Amino acid sequence: MRLAIHLQREIARLHFYDSAQSHRAIARATGLSATTVASLRARLLEKSALTWNTLTALDDEAWCKTLRTEDRSIAKRKAAPDWNLIHKEMQRPDATLEVLWQEWKQTCPEGIGYTQFTDGYRRWTRGLHIVMRRVHRPGDKLFVDFAGRTVEIRDPNGGASTYAQIFVGVLGYSNYTHVEATATQTTPDWIRCHVNCFEAMGGAPQWVVCDNLKAAVRRRERDQIVVNPAYRDALRHYDTAPLPAGPKKPKHKAKAEVGVQIAQRWILFRLRDRIYFSLHELNQDLRHLTAKLNEHPFRKLPGSRRERFEDAERKMLKPLPDVRHEPCDWQYGVRVGDDYHFEFGRCFYSVPVQFARERIDIRVTAKIIEAFHRMRRVAVHQLLTIAGDVSTLPEHRPIAHQRILDGEPRELVAWAKTAGPNAERMIRHHIESRTDATNGVRAARRMRDLARLHGTARFEDVCAYALPLNITALRSITSIITSGADRRATTQQAEAKSPRVHGNLRGAGYFGDPA
Repeated sequence: MRLAIHLQREIARLHFYDSAQSHRAIARATGLSATTVASLRARLLEKSALTWNTLTALDDEAWCKTLRTEDRSIAKRKAAPDWNLIHKEMQRPDATLEVLWQEWKQTCPEGIGYTQFTDGYRRWTRGLHIVMRRVHRPGDKLFVDFAGRTVEIRDPNGGASTYAQIFVGVLGYSNYTHVEATATQTTPDWIRCHVNCFEAMGGAPQWVVCDNLKAAVRRRERDQIVVNPAYRDALRHYDTAPLPAGPKKPKHKAKAEVGVQIAQRWILFRLRDRIYFSLHELNQDLRHLTAKLNEHPFRKLPGSRRERFEDAERKMLKPLPDVRHEPCDWQYGVRVGDDYHFEFGRCFYSVPVQFARERIDIRVTAKIIEAFHRMRRVAVHQLLTIAGDVSTLPEHRPIAHQRILDGEPRELVAWAKTAGPNAERMIRHHIESRTDATNGVRAARRMRDLARLHGTARFEDVCAYALPLNITALRSITSIITSGADRRATTQQAEAKSPRVHGNLRGAGYFGDPA
């Protein structure tokens, strides 16, 4: 009988109040059917020795047992596994609840089903204390964060002090900890700390759980997280990936929060009275104290951080690549000009002509520069160092431009031969000797325009004056033509060679023999 206990008690009260009442009368008073009332009154009549005072003293369980009104539709409770054992097995690599349930079901066929198994395990884990929870698999996650406290670095020359930021990385399974001091929380220092952490641990985890600082996350949108590309590329180099925690949800990175707290109490507190003049000195002490922290025995678990790390987690980390990650810088939304070149550092680099007037992102390392359009790489160049230089790849030019540039150098040389030997030497220098062929053709073209403007003979004279002085730059040739520097030099040389005649000169006859 599934009738609620309080309704059963009301029917019994009305029954004992006036046993002569009809079933329909009691049914109207309680809002139940007459059949339900008749069924319960029949059980009361079976127990002729029962009185209202006796029933009132019973609790709900005794009431149902006395009147046999317990819910018999509930199936007999089935056997459940030892959740502590299941929890321990779940920490092994590649363990799943489905496989563990199948193995347990073979030993206990009458036990609970898979749905009850998963629900029961999750309810059991929610009852664990958060500090004692051990749900991380070896090599799965590395939790990283900056500590709230900083350490003063004094200037040896008496200048203003700086304050070092403390980076903390904690592996989820073993709690193995890496602590490092860095100058800032900027992207290069953030990435450098990760690289040093991976190298100190001898491998990289599957995931890196981080906070939402700008060095890691550019912005969070409703449907996606935009990770800093420099940070993403650095982790990709080590075959791992970022897993940013939810905003204002410290429980998502509880290991990092606890790791920071332990680092501040175990390490930074011991250094509170020490004076440092460089990051190198500070990091030496941090490495020493961090090693002692990793070797310190757990209070509630067997072994230490280092023992758990060496026994189970080191071998599960991904191996490090042969080449160390190279730092890079990103610029976003760089506009490509009409000439399918973009500017960086006062130098110009080409992209395929179809991206002219588009917006691109550029990635810069110590030696190369890469252009990306919608996160697809479209161009790679060697990084130029001289302002004004241009790097143009032939395949980036449209067909019409390629045909022009293929024929234009020959035309320029042919024209220079008609202008004179010095003009030919000047034009050949720009076309054949320069490393940046595009700028060389451009300079030769401009010099031909100058010759047409000022005359071929004038250009030949200027080249004759400039080449012995090793002057070849377009800007210098233009200045010589407009200022007439070559003509002034010729006049001064002629005046120096011709003798001067005036009244004060005695001449050779003055010193001759008077006889």
